[in-house]
Amino acid sequence: MAINQSLSNGLKILNTIAEHGPELGVREVARLLSLDKSKASRLLLTLAEAGFLEQNPATRRYRIGPTTFEIGQKYTRANPLYNSCYDELHELAERESLNVYLCVRSNNVMLYLYAIQGAQPYVLRINTGVTGQLHTTAAGKVLLAAMSDEELQELLPKLSFNRLTPYTILNSRSLMADLRNVRSRGYSISDEENLVDIYAVGCPIRDASGNVVAAISSAIHKQRQEKDFFKHMQIVTERCAGIISSKQGALPGAAFGNLPRRAAAT
Repeated sequence: MAINQSLSNGLKILNTIAEHGPELGVREVARLLSLDKSKASRLLLTLAEAGFLEQNPATRRYRIGPTTFEIGQKYTRANPLYNSCYDELHELAERESLNVYLCVRSNNVMLYLYAIQGAQPYVLRINTGVTGQLHTTAAGKVLLAAMSDEELQELLPKLSFNRLTPYTILNSRSLMADLRNVRSRGYSISDEENLVDIYAVGCPIRDASGNVVAAISSAIHKQRQEKDFFKHMQIVTERCAGIISSKQGALPGAAFGNLPRRAAAT
């Protein structure tokens, strides 16, 4: 089936600015997408005219515009998963004073469908719609652990393995060892791997077929926290994920029961 090349290039521009931004100029877009400069300029102007991009008047560079943001917000609110877990996520955040997130995988990154700032003395602000690393975040590890061995073999070479903190996992072999632990115990941990002083627990959301369709995570600053509280975080996050999974029709059972027991080494 033939595709509309101009539309395809326009969508690629949106993805490129989202990935390499926050702002890109005409020359940068043309170079990254191997486009003629004049063609890139016309596409950028068209997208800006429709509100999908906006141009910084001081630098003449382009960034994601309000129309793109509005569409993203409508996607989140139209997602049945968002609607079915809204109350549980808020209750968890408010009762335990935790930051709570609902996430899905989007190719080789994690997408935050929903983010709640709990009542903590330190603000850890992550906005809905932003992306995060799969290998450093608790929710991201859950989403990786839910993939088949064949899918992981294809995806892992595409991960950046950037060092975000002194505790970040830096290679696929170490990550696979961690994912085997996630599959075995049914939840993940990110202990200062994504942000220094941040401890997070991730748990899977399963549907009626038992497949993992999303992940939730809870996070807190480690400062002045008793060690016993981290175990409590795991318990309450797993309980919340279980309630949400039951709303999706999932039966009680192993969190990663639909997957082979051993993750392949790389």
